[in-house]
Amino acid sequence: MILTVTLNAAIDKRYVVEEFRIGEVNRMKECAYTPGGKGLNVSKPAAIAGAEVVATGFVGGHAGQYIEESLKDFRIKSAFYHLAAESRSCINIWDEKNKVQTEFLEPGFTVKEEEFRGFVEKFAQLVKEADVVAMVQSADEPFSLFGYGSNAFILRPLIGIITKIDSPYANVPMVRQWMLNAGCERIFLVNNVTGEGIDELRAFLNEDVPKLSLEEAKFRQSLGLNEWDPLPEGVEY
Repeated sequence: MILTVTLNAAIDKRYVVEEFRIGEVNRMKECAYTPGGKGLNVSKPAAIAGAEVVATGFVGGHAGQYIEESLKDFRIKSAFYHLAAESRSCINIWDEKNKVQTEFLEPGFTVKEEEFRGFVEKFAQLVKEADVVAMVQSADEPFSLFGYGSNAFILRPLIGIITKIDSPYANVPMVRQWMLNAGCERIFLVNNVTGEGIDELRAFLNEDVPKLSLEEAKFRQSLGLNEWDPLPEGVEY
């Protein structure tokens, strides 16, 4: 099972107009609504590829209900922590004439300390069933989304996925270092436009995680290893 975390899930709204005019009424030619957010943008292709995916994070209000209901179309199991506040929307307007897009991104809700503690408790239960946990961050993010040494409490194989590597503001080395600091064992660079890195990520997710007996797991723990870590050279069970 793949567990994804989307702390600021959204309804992604895509509008297509013939020509976008500022300060005027713009009538849409096409409208599309999908559940979005970095974690869910990983969940959807993984589920389409056939993986069992559980999505968690924060949702709230009627928008949050829509996000959870929409995930059923992708065969993604929803395990979100619910807030009273309303989940955000992100609007993308495509101008057909000028071939440019304009985005409006709502900030989302503020999570209270007791709400975050409740989510952490929920996450601790969900992560026990996961084969792998992925941290997703865009290459143009101005700050790290994940704490130092996050792998200390996740206790599952932790990978990093860096998106928007083609952004003019991308700083891949910096984001890679943030993910290494968080404890990611492997990092994938992904371009959703060109498809770069998608096949490599898909191949990794399709790999079978080795199943260990209780004795094998205890042996690895005695060496200070996680169950998925390779044995040191020259050491055999």
